[in-house]
Amino acid sequence: MDEVVSNTCPHCGSNHVEYITRVTGFFSKVGSWNKGKIAELRDRRQAIRYNRRSLLGMVAEVEQAESRRVKVFVKNNCPRCPAAKELAEKLRAKGLRVEVYDVESLEGMAEASMYSVLATPSIVVTEGDTEVASWRGVVPAESELTLALEPEHGSEKVAAAPAA
Repeated sequence: MDEVVSNTCPHCGSNHVEYITRVTGFFSKVGSWNKGKIAELRDRRQAIRYNRRSLLGMVAEVEQAESRRVKVFVKNNCPRCPAAKELAEKLRAKGLRVEVYDVESLEGMAEASMYSVLATPSIVVTEGDTEVASWRGVVPAESELTLALEPEHGSEKVAAAPAA
């Protein structure tokens, strides 16, 4: 049960999925929640995973979760998104930690709300849950993004916007 919120049923593959959750004694449909509540759900899931790993003695895995990673936010019909996906694949091929999120999915929307992503493509470099560099509406050069992944760089956030 690694992914709690998904747009696809893990058993039958249907896209007609409605999640509910119990909050202090009552049930609520997750699909009717605003972005803030979805982000809270995402935070609770991360805390549960972190605590579970810690309790099971998986310290190395927990520490690895704190290393820098790249989060790429894309959506269908975005003219710049194919270049962002291509860059993500290049970085993965080099063994870097890259996560691609479709902002039109529930999980993608929750993750995008955590980093105030309002444009696609957006690329965010994180250390733990802290944003250390970002590019919104543009795709950076591979060398620029790789530099931001080095621990001694990226202390001041990069915030790029598309040219008008």
